[in-house]
Amino acid sequence: MVVVSVGLHMHNFNNFLIYKYTFWHALDQKSLYAAYPADHYDVNHYGPIFSLIMAPFAIVPSLWAGVALWHLALALFLWWAIQKSTLTSEQIVVVIWLTAHEMLNALGMSQFNVATAAMILLTYAAVRQGKDMWAAFWIVLGVLVKVYGIVGLVFFFFVRNKVKFSLWLVAWTVILVALPMPFFGAEYVWSQYGEWITCLGEKGQENLLSDFQNISLLGMIRKIGYAVSVGVPAYYQVFDRLAAPDTTNWWMSTWSDLWIIIPALLYSALPWLRIGQYKSYSFQLMCLALVLMLVNILSTGAENSSYIISMLGVAIWYIAVPWKRTKLDLALLIFCFVLTSLSPTDLFPSHIRTYWIRAFALKSLPVVFIWLKLVWEMCTKDYRPSMSS
Repeated sequence: MVVVSVGLHMHNFNNFLIYKYTFWHALDQKSLYAAYPADHYDVNHYGPIFSLIMAPFAIVPSLWAGVALWHLALALFLWWAIQKSTLTSEQIVVVIWLTAHEMLNALGMSQFNVATAAMILLTYAAVRQGKDMWAAFWIVLGVLVKVYGIVGLVFFFFVRNKVKFSLWLVAWTVILVALPMPFFGAEYVWSQYGEWITCLGEKGQENLLSDFQNISLLGMIRKIGYAVSVGVPAYYQVFDRLAAPDTTNWWMSTWSDLWIIIPALLYSALPWLRIGQYKSYSFQLMCLALVLMLVNILSTGAENSSYIISMLGVAIWYIAVPWKRTKLDLALLIFCFVLTSLSPTDLFPSHIRTYWIRAFALKSLPVVFIWLKLVWEMCTKDYRPSMSS
């Protein structure tokens, strides 16, 4: 898979160049979040510690070799995380088959989302095994690199020694925030944390009608609503970057994503009221599946390649329950595999792929349906047949 991803996408290594130059820009005391059109297009959106993570790959003189090593590291990291998870061998095989295409897609874009998925898996695995130090480590590292790692905090409910776990969270935050400072200087690193926070805020606004981002429930609602209000042809002008969005339009000036986020989070929180199910291994795995799905469907930063995270959640949802899945469940799984995983491919005609699925963020739709059903199951089903001893 690593070889195929490098061979098929050698012409499209912009993401790797962005990542690579974070290390060199940090060494040169340059802003990590400014534009550098001579080096790459777009800008970096990862935390200062990411510059250190990229150091081993940045110093490789050959672009081919650097990208190949980066892809190999990502693939092995996720493979290791899946192996470290508490899934059975049979379940792991199914997970790998269901997520293989999304994995290839993410590797083809050299995306860090593969590592984000791995860190969420490792967080739960560490909590399950009582390894509080490592659970806290993966959460803090995930937050300081790309914020998404914060979802690991929901596993706090399954932690046995909550005081110890909380202390490790504080300790790792101090250690990892300061880790880049001996290499790049404390004053510089602090300034970059400030720039990073500003950058993330600006990126959220840019993503609202983005053609390649906000592939989420939030994006689907906003993009469809905006298209209906201004007319589909006018929306396509914005989508093709031939016109700017009408900032006076209700969907841009008044509509707030919080009107979806807050009810969605409240709905997702309902299963946590079932304290009697907490010790059930299957229930815990459904909580893992839930957060893996939410990472994308409630994020304006969700992109095509980030669905490696949610497809892992979908796979776990399907295989890790103590009852036989229904025909409806199988239909939802197939629907998700086809529309979510295969929609960026030539299986779909170019016009449909671009001006329907991508333009209206329909890649997120099957995951939304499965998320709705998952929460309902978690509120009504008994997971205790697979309760751990």
